[in-house]
Amino acid sequence: MTQVCLFPTTSVHGAAGEFPTCPRRGPLRSVILAETGQDVRLCANCTNCDGLTVPGMDLTLGEIIRAAARNDPQALTCATLSACEDLLLRPIPCTAGLDLTSIIIALQREAELRGPAASSEAVQP
Repeated sequence: MTQVCLFPTTSVHGAAGEFPTCPRRGPLRSVILAETGQDVRLCANCTNCDGLTVPGMDLTLGEIIRAAARNDPQALTCATLSACEDLLLRPIPCTAGLDLTSIIIALQREAELRGPAASSEAVQP
């Protein structure tokens, strides 16, 4: 069975059992909602998660969540996505009740799917 990318600008087909790479899958908030059930627009901007840092992070977790909510490609291209692996090993507190670990993992997957095109093109909402 051939699969079609969720929000392609052109028809993109993958081989059976394979999810195709697609640089324009739709707004990040929609991709995250579909993959995790988490609505990043619910972020309360409380900055509780901003204090959790590890070396190599260029954005805080809150900045990434807010960037994803406004569909900013920086959410996919920041160094934090690869640097924050240690933070994902424990629960991350969120006033809005968001599962930040699953959101970050979804962004990591999306960055991998979109590849280098994610850094050069903003996705239209």
